[in-house]
Amino acid sequence: MNKNTDKKTKSIFQRVLEDKRAIRCCIQKGEDVKTIAKERGIKFATPL
Repeated sequence: MNKNTDKKTKSIFQRVLEDKRAIRCCIQKGEDVKTIAKERGIKFATPL
């Protein structure tokens, strides 16, 4: 059973890292962060 939970945990962290990379790349290119957030389903603590 631990293997299944480990896989889910890793995939969640992997997704977070990919989201962070996408946001960083978007900001560096000067694109709109709102579109990336909408596409990936990212919710920020403060409204954009």
